[in-house]
Amino acid sequence: MKVYPQDIEEKLGFDQVRAQLIRFCQSIRGEQLATKAKPTEKYEVLVKWLNQAKEMIRLKGSSEDKVSFEFPDIDDYLTQVKVPGSFLDPQDFHELKRGVNTLTSWVTFFQKKGGEYPELLALSSHIEIDANLSIHIDKTIDDRGEVKDSASRELSEIRSKISKSERAVRSAIQKILKKAKDDQFSDEDSTLTVRDGRLVIPVKAEHKKRIQGFVHDESATGQTVYLEPGEVLDLNNQVRELKYAEKREVIRILIALSDHVRANLKDLKNGSGLLEKLDFIHAKALLANHINGVVPSVEKSTSFSLVNAIHPLLYLSHKASGKPVIPMNLTLDHEKRVLIISGPNAGGKSVALKTVGLLQYMLQTGLPVSVNEESRMGMFSSIFIDIGDTQSIEDDLSTYSSHLTSMKFFLKHTDKKSMFLIDEFGKGTEPQFGGAIAESVLHELNKKRAFGIVTTHYQNLKKIGDETPGLVNGAMKYDLDALEPLFELEVGKPGSSFAFEIAGKIGLPKDIIETARKKIGSSHVAYDQLLNQLEKEKAKFEKLTKKLEKDQSDISKVRKDYEDLRSMLDEDKKRILKEARKEASHILESANKEVERVIREIRESKASKERTRAAREKLDQKKSDLQPKPEKKAKELKEGDVVKVVGQESTGTIQKIKGKQAEVLFGSLKSIVSTDKLQKANDAPQVSYQKKVKKLGIDISSKMANFNYELSIRGMRADEAMSKVESFIDEALLVGVDEIKIVHGKGHGVLREIVRNVTKGHPSIASVEDEHADRGGAGISIIKLQ
Repeated sequence: MKVYPQDIEEKLGFDQVRAQLIRFCQSIRGEQLATKAKPTEKYEVLVKWLNQAKEMIRLKGSSEDKVSFEFPDIDDYLTQVKVPGSFLDPQDFHELKRGVNTLTSWVTFFQKKGGEYPELLALSSHIEIDANLSIHIDKTIDDRGEVKDSASRELSEIRSKISKSERAVRSAIQKILKKAKDDQFSDEDSTLTVRDGRLVIPVKAEHKKRIQGFVHDESATGQTVYLEPGEVLDLNNQVRELKYAEKREVIRILIALSDHVRANLKDLKNGSGLLEKLDFIHAKALLANHINGVVPSVEKSTSFSLVNAIHPLLYLSHKASGKPVIPMNLTLDHEKRVLIISGPNAGGKSVALKTVGLLQYMLQTGLPVSVNEESRMGMFSSIFIDIGDTQSIEDDLSTYSSHLTSMKFFLKHTDKKSMFLIDEFGKGTEPQFGGAIAESVLHELNKKRAFGIVTTHYQNLKKIGDETPGLVNGAMKYDLDALEPLFELEVGKPGSSFAFEIAGKIGLPKDIIETARKKIGSSHVAYDQLLNQLEKEKAKFEKLTKKLEKDQSDISKVRKDYEDLRSMLDEDKKRILKEARKEASHILESANKEVERVIREIRESKASKERTRAAREKLDQKKSDLQPKPEKKAKELKEGDVVKVVGQESTGTIQKIKGKQAEVLFGSLKSIVSTDKLQKANDAPQVSYQKKVKKLGIDISSKMANFNYELSIRGMRADEAMSKVESFIDEALLVGVDEIKIVHGKGHGVLREIVRNVTKGHPSIASVEDEHADRGGAGISIIKLQ
C-alpha cells in the first residue's frame, strides 16, 4: 500500500500502537513479525489476517479445552542441535520442552476442534509432532532444567555411589577437624569448606605440618591454609572419579536426546514458525483487549461506517486518568466522500481526523480496531496525510511551502481508491489566498472521487461543503452556555469558530470585540451569527426531544401500571365470584340435606307436637346460622389515608373522597374506587409471602412495574456480561415472567457463548434459542422460564 509521508506512522501515532503490540509478544521472532508488520491493499490477505485475530480473540474468551498460550523461542536450539553428535545443555532442553509442549497442545486442539478455527488451523496443516519426543524430554529433564537420576539406570547408580562416598568423606573429615580444634590447630569456629571441588579443613599456617595432607589454598592474610587430610585423599579421589563418570553418562544421555530431536528437526522447524506466528496473532488478541478493540466487517469498497469509534491512544491515556472518551460516529460513502470539519480550536477536529486515519491504518495492517462491532470498514490502496508542522530547515521549506509540496503529491498520486487527511487546510499564509488555493485543491481531489477528511476555519470551504456534490460539512459540537467544547462530531452542517464568544469569555474588552466585528464585515458576522443561532436552536430542540421521549416513556409506564392493575382487579373479581358461587352451592346443599333429615325424622317417628316444634326450632336456628353476619363498622376513611382494595396487597393513598367514590393513587397510577371496597392498610390482613419479601427488603410491586423484559450486553467484557445475565435471570424469576430476551450481538460470538454457558443446565430455564432471523437472529437469545 502506498503511503505519504514516510513518517506517517509517527504522525498518526501508529508507532505507539506498534510498541504496544511488540510488548505483548513473548518471543523474539514474534516481536520481529510485529516490527515488520505493514498495511496491505490485498483484500484476501487482509481478511485472512483479521480472521486469524478474530479466531484468537474468540478462543481466548471461550470456555473450551484450553491450549497453551506460552510461545518460547526454540529456533536457536534447533540450529545448535543440527550438527550430528552435538547436544544441548539440560537448561536448553528445558526451554525446548516448553516449546514442544505448546506445539503438542495446539496440534491436539486442532485435531479436536480445528474446524471451528479454520484460519488458525491452516497455519498448522503441515505440522506433525512426535508425541514420544515430549515424553522423552519429560523423562530426562526435570522442572529445574537438570538431568533426572532416573534418566538411565547407570546414572542412578553413579549418583547413588557419589552420595554414599560424599557422606563417608564428610564423616571422616569432620572427625579430623574436631581433633584439629581440640589440638588448637584450627580456630574454634572453623567449618568444612571446598577448594578445587574437594572437601578441606582450615588450619592455622604455623600448624600445617602437624597434619598430614595436601594444601589446596590459603587465606588472603596467609594465616590460614586449606588442607585436604591424607586420610580422606583416596575417598575424595574416588568421589572425583565418580563425578567424571556421571558427566560422561549425562553427555551420553543428552546426545541420545539430541539425536531424537534431530530426527524430528524438520517438523520442529515448521513448529517453530507456527509458534512465532501464533505469538504474533496472540499479541493482536491481547492488544484488542487492551484498547477495547474488535474486528469489524470489511468490504472491498472504499466506503466506511464507524460506530462508536475512539482513538486507541486517547482511550489508554484517559483510562489511566479515569476520564471518559467521547466516541465518534461517521459514515462516508460514494455520495458523501469528503468531510470538511470546522469548529473552535481545541474542539477535537484534529483528533477526529487522526482517529479515522489511525484506525484505517491499523485495520489494513491486520490489527483489531477500537470501534463497535457493528461498524463497517473499507479498503484503500493509498493513505496520504498532511498533519502538523512540516517545516524543513534542511530542505529550505517554510511551513506553507511544505504544505504545498504535500498538496502537489496528493494531486499527482490520488485516485478513487485513496484516502487523504489534511489538518488545517490552507493555513500558513494569508487567509484569502490560502483559502482560495485550498478550495481549488479540494475541488480537484473531489473530481478524482477520492475519500478524505479536512479540517478548516475558512468560510469558503464551509460554503462549498454545502453546495458541492461529494462533499459534506461537519462540526465539532460546542456548549454555547458554558462556552466549552463537547468533543462530539456532528455531520451535516458547518461549525463556527466562536472566536468572539471565546474572546469574551477570556475577558477581552467588549469594545475591542465590537470593533473586530465591524472590521470583518457584516456578511461574515451574519454567517457566524446564523451558525451560532442554529447551534442554539438545535440544542434547544434536542432538549425538547429528550423531554418528549421521557414523557412518552412515563406515559407508557403509567399505562402499563393501569393495565396491570385493571387485569389484577378483573382476576380478583372472577376469583371472588367463583368462590362465592362455590360457597353458596355448598350452603344450599347443606340446607337441603338438613330439611330432608328433619322431615324424614318427623315421618318416621310420627312425632308429637313438642318434637315437631323442637325440629322446627332447630331448622330456624340453622337458617339463622346461614344468614350473613352484620359487618363490623369500618373505620371512616379520609383523604391521606393509606388503603388497600379488599383482597389485594397493593397499597395506595386517598387523594379525594366524593360521596362513595374515592380517588386513590397507586404508585404513579390514579384510580377511582368505591369506598366500600377499600380498607385502611393497617386493618388489612397481610399475605405471608409478602411479609417474607418485605423482610428481605424486596419491593415486588415496584420490580414488576419496572421490570424490562430485554437486556443488552453488547460492548461488555466477559466477566461483566456474565454477572449482568445472572442477575437478570434471577430478577425475571422473582417477578414471575415467562420469557426474556438478551441482546448480545453477533460479533465474535463470545457474548453469545457466555449467555449459553450461564443458562446451560439452569433448573428454572426451559429453553434457549436464537431470535427469528428477521428480528436479529443469532444476535439475540430468547430464554423461556419454567
